[in-house]
Amino acid sequence: MFSPEMLKAAQGMMANMSPEDMQKMTQMAANMDPSVMDNMMKNMGGAAPGGMDSSQMKEQMQRIGQMSPDELKSSMSQAQTQMGGQKQYMYNASMQLKNEGNDHIKAQKYSEALGVYSKALENLKPFSGDDISQLRLSLLLNSAMCHLKQNDPARTVE
Repeated sequence: MFSPEMLKAAQGMMANMSPEDMQKMTQMAANMDPSVMDNMMKNMGGAAPGGMDSSQMKEQMQRIGQMSPDELKSSMSQAQTQMGGQKQYMYNASMQLKNEGNDHIKAQKYSEALGVYSKALENLKPFSGDDISQLRLSLLLNSAMCHLKQNDPARTVE
C-alpha cells in the first residue's frame, strides 16, 4: 500500500508534467503487466491495493490508462486523502493501545503491556512520518522497559 507521503510526492511530480507526458504515463500504466506492478508493490513493502488479483489489477490499470490527466490527478488526490485518514485512524488506535499498555505497567502487568504494545506497533507498520516514528519509538522503549522489569536483558536489547 502506498503511504500518504508517497502519494503526495507522486502528485507533486504529476503537477509538473505536461499533458503529453501525463498521457504517456497513463498509457504506460494501462499497458503494464500486472505481475510487474505486483512485484513493484512487494519491493516497496506493500501489496496489491485491496487484495486485487492479477486480472483485477490489469482491469484497474486499463481504467487508469483511459483517464484524462485531470482525472488521474483527482484520483491521486482522493487516494492521498483516504490514506491520510487511514493513517490518522491507526495512529489514534495505537495511542489508545499505548495508554492501555501504560496502565498495565502501572499495575505491574508487564506481559499484558507487551501484548498491547505489540498490537500498536503492528498497526503502525504500513505508515511513516515523524508522528509515526515518534510513537513507534515510544512503544519500543516501553516494551524494552517491560522486558527489563521481567529480568529479560536479551529481549530488552532486542
